[in-house]
Amino acid sequence: MTRFVLSLCLLSSYVSFSQQAIIALEAKDHSLTERYQLMKSNSQTFQDYKVIKEFVLDGVWKIAMDSLNKQKLLLKHSLENVSRLEAGLKSIEFTLRKEHESTAQIKFESTHISLLGIDFSKSTFLALVSFVFAGSVILTSLAIGRMKVMRIRMKEKILMADLINNEYEEFKRKTLEKQTKLSRELQTERNKIEELMRA
Repeated sequence: MTRFVLSLCLLSSYVSFSQQAIIALEAKDHSLTERYQLMKSNSQTFQDYKVIKEFVLDGVWKIAMDSLNKQKLLLKHSLENVSRLEAGLKSIEFTLRKEHESTAQIKFESTHISLLGIDFSKSTFLALVSFVFAGSVILTSLAIGRMKVMRIRMKEKILMADLINNEYEEFKRKTLEKQTKLSRELQTERNKIEELMRA
């Protein structure tokens, strides 16, 4: 009966500890690094090693995958923005080309241009068109510059996602190696205990 009560106490403390670890890991306001630290601090220690429950490790993997999927979604939105900017740039280039053709045609056809019933000299009209053209070129330059910045940010996000994935794979590999080593050491200790009990 005493063993049953002791086993029941150990089981309830284990379930309580497991639930606390899951709740702490699933909290939405933690970063990936904080979640890793929580997993590490809530895991059991055996000598110099950390023993991490498989379901906790699966939870951290799910959180890491969610973070990667979020980054991929952000990347997708950035690519869509770049596509929209490229379409706008083509429209602006088309407008600039049409304005240039119109200005060249007007230049050859007459020396004076009537605008809203007022006659302008050729040089005054050209100055006005040049001002509009310069504004369009500046806007085009700004759009191109913004596209370059967005491409750089997109590359940084891709590199960051790759870095996170590589770090996680390295962590997973090391964790599996530690788990295997701990299992071997535990089996060795069990064998020693069995030999002592036989003797």
